[in-house]
Amino acid sequence: MILVAGSLNYDITLYVDKFAPPKSIVRNIKRFLGGSGGNAAVAAARILGKNKVFLLSAVGNDEVGKAHLIALKNEGINTSLIKVFSTIESGQAFVIIDKSGESAIYSYYGANYYLSPNEVGKNLEDVLDKVTHVLIMNPPLPVAVTLAKLARSKNKIILWDPGILSNLGFNQLAEVIKSVDYLLPNKEELLILTDSGIEDKALEKLASLNPGLMIIIKEGSRGVKYINLRNRKTYRIGAVPLHKLGLELISTVGCGDTLVGVFTALKSMGYDDLEALKLSICAAAINASKDEPRGSPYFSELIKFYKHRCSSLINTEMSECNI
Repeated sequence: MILVAGSLNYDITLYVDKFAPPKSIVRNIKRFLGGSGGNAAVAAARILGKNKVFLLSAVGNDEVGKAHLIALKNEGINTSLIKVFSTIESGQAFVIIDKSGESAIYSYYGANYYLSPNEVGKNLEDVLDKVTHVLIMNPPLPVAVTLAKLARSKNKIILWDPGILSNLGFNQLAEVIKSVDYLLPNKEELLILTDSGIEDKALEKLASLNPGLMIIIKEGSRGVKYINLRNRKTYRIGAVPLHKLGLELISTVGCGDTLVGVFTALKSMGYDDLEALKLSICAAAINASKDEPRGSPYFSELIKFYKHRCSSLINTEMSECNI
């Protein structure tokens, strides 16, 4: 079992030819249930099966919040740690996607913003006793800190995708960084989080704070860079070339969430880091070929896709890490 903590949003998605000034034409509008926490939890649940994933999050007592709870339960996710606020609106995200599949996202946090350690209560400790891995996405910082401390005290494996929390900077996030086993930012988040202008400097700062940290940098169409500070190795794992598989890039929304959700699930199943990353990259590629942020595959679908279609297309390179 695993625990995921993060946001739940209602995505209003606008499809445009290109990002442009006001009064541009919108070709299509679609609406999806999303949010980093929800997307990652769904991705993990489709790998692990029903009743294996807990989600810590918050919604309002509105139609969006009710839709989230129904959809998550249908995915087999335990929703007992989702706080329902009676007077606060559920979170929303306004997503713009251009013809290349790239996206710009504007989030209204809503109920997500008001989640606090006090609302979580004793149930959190009970859940932590049941799980092996904890994936922290983008809950409010006090929740992330509390969760990281509790999970560390119980010797759980902790993974953290800092997302928008990266903007708080190194000093405010140091307490969480010290506690986690895996850090999973994208390149921009890595530099912002560490208040660094270059990657090597960022890695040095992280190593000084947590010398046993494993760092997975999501690089979109370039795949991922995996830095293992324990054995001083760096691995670059390439992305899946969708065009070689006859697939089209539809949307990058939710792909990073899928990658970290699937990676956490596979680690809880006993996969080693490189195996789990290759499969997670494949899951993200499948998600990218769909327009919904929760287009992640089920376990059997993922294994079949990897073995028969893309295992030979993923390049892996290893080098020494000089940090």
